[in-house]
Amino acid sequence: MSALRFEKLTAGYGRKPVITGLEGEAQSGRFIALLGPNGCGKSTLLKSLAGILPVKSGQIAHGNTNVRLLPNALRARTIAYLSQQRDIVWPLSVREIIALGRAPYRGPLGKISAQGQAKIDDVIARLDLSEYSNRSILELSGGEVARVLLARALVVDAPVLLADEPFASLDPAAQIQMTEILKSEATTGKTVICAMHDLALAQHYADEIWLMKDGAFIAKGTPSEVLNDTNLVQTFGIHPPEGGFNLPRIAKA
Repeated sequence: MSALRFEKLTAGYGRKPVITGLEGEAQSGRFIALLGPNGCGKSTLLKSLAGILPVKSGQIAHGNTNVRLLPNALRARTIAYLSQQRDIVWPLSVREIIALGRAPYRGPLGKISAQGQAKIDDVIARLDLSEYSNRSILELSGGEVARVLLARALVVDAPVLLADEPFASLDPAAQIQMTEILKSEATTGKTVICAMHDLALAQHYADEIWLMKDGAFIAKGTPSEVLNDTNLVQTFGIHPPEGGFNLPRIAKA
């Protein structure tokens, strides 16, 4: 089933678009790694799909629904977005930060339902954040903050999750842990699109890879179809060593 589809998508931050005429289709239950050099348009694409960045032209559909016509709250319940930015200045507790993910479901008085509280409890336990739940977010390490922000995105419980380089600057163990969480979300039937730079993680965990350069797709397909010497040279401008690129393997958990 096609969960998210975009056609002739053009978007940018000024008069000159960053992405032009992009087209793609993401199926339910798929973990898609969005790869490409810095500045190629990965963040622009994700922000456009999430409704954070207004698009100049094109269509975005979830199933048979035109996403661009949805009210903000309904769109937020349909597509969750995890930014690469982790700047937090307010000393809110971990639970309070995570609870912000339930904002699209709150009633006129801002109360979170019993179902919403149960979802928050479940995600806190799943991401091993119980011991931090009452601590200020400002007291946590960078890796812990990254997990809290991922938890905030997960409690939305949206059928589509867009993550923009969520493991940037994290150590390898934290990167693997977060990737496995995103992969597990896809196995429940959700669609997950994650912008990332680690080719080995993408090769090991992704069901599909979308490879971008200069605001356009270079290739889309399975890791074995996309991560070849020709595409990597064209996309990143690097020359393979003798014998070709040999991406490191990641041991099964």
